[in-house]
Amino acid sequence: MINLDAQRSSALPLSTISVEPKKSTDEVAQAPANKSSAGTQVEGVKVSLSGVGLQKSANDRAANANKDIEESGLPDQVQKILKMIRELKQKIAEKQSEMQALMADQSMSPETKQVKAGALQATLSTLTASLMTASASLDKLSKNGKLSAAQAQQVVKLAMKS
Repeated sequence: MINLDAQRSSALPLSTISVEPKKSTDEVAQAPANKSSAGTQVEGVKVSLSGVGLQKSANDRAANANKDIEESGLPDQVQKILKMIRELKQKIAEKQSEMQALMADQSMSPETKQVKAGALQATLSTLTASLMTASASLDKLSKNGKLSAAQAQQVVKLAMKS
């Protein structure tokens, strides 16, 4: 015979097990619908970085963002244009995101929203024009015979990458 003396510690929670009768197939099919309609909150993990950590992460990304261009062996002028194209694409994406946030903001008056949207549209137009100019410069360099066919292909590949 074995004797077990178990004492419950007040620091540890007591586990519970619930036993339910076997459900029919109809009840099983309805169970997920019932649970989802209850509106249970899903818990997750939230990670936040300090300002210094965010800045370091941004600096690391910026340093590595153009590494493939620098290692491509393309002429310096082409590399400069490719980097400019990437920077312009990033700025355009940021401004588009700002525009979406502005349009979704219900707290602003329509007049204020219209003024801000106009300013964002002007900035987007300028950035888009700059992107087109940079792309045309790149195209001109590749068509002037300054780049081999393989380099021209590499330029297109790098220009498409964000």
